[in-house]
Amino acid sequence: MEIRGKRVVLIPIKLGEKDEFYKLVTKSYGSKFWYDKKDKEWTKKENFFKRWNKNYFSIKPNENGQCFWIVLKRKKIGQINYNSIHKRNKNVELDIIIGEKKNIGKGYGTDALRTLLKFLFENFDIHKVWIEARVDNTRAISAYKKIGFKREGLLREENYFNGKFVDCIRFGILRKEFK
Repeated sequence: MEIRGKRVVLIPIKLGEKDEFYKLVTKSYGSKFWYDKKDKEWTKKENFFKRWNKNYFSIKPNENGQCFWIVLKRKKIGQINYNSIHKRNKNVELDIIIGEKKNIGKGYGTDALRTLLKFLFENFDIHKVWIEARVDNTRAISAYKKIGFKREGLLREENYFNGKFVDCIRFGILRKEFK
């Protein structure tokens, strides 16, 4: 299965590609937006894959979450995923990472987000999709706003990152708002 965007293609990450996924999200340039140097214990493989369990690496869409490669001209440049869908509230959280600095700020992440939103709203009974960003991640914040995500709130000192507590912003987009 491939999900085609305007610029990128989303391809489900298979269970056998977990090590490549792990390397991208813990060792790439983009990983610095997810994990700081103090997260070494959390990012050890045995701990890491307790959260990123086998459900995320299914090639079939499911309500338990799914990870996708972000592919540009047959090259994997990042990953995007949706987490377990909350059935009662009909909402789901997204995560995204672009691996190399040269691919950041070129609209690939924005296209991947739009592509996944379209897929989710067309294939699942979802009312809202949400995503968070640290307040200093201006590129992510700009991309989320460009797509149509609305700021829902400030999560004060939500993450302990690089030796201090930092605020995060939660963004959401409703099915009726997605164009």
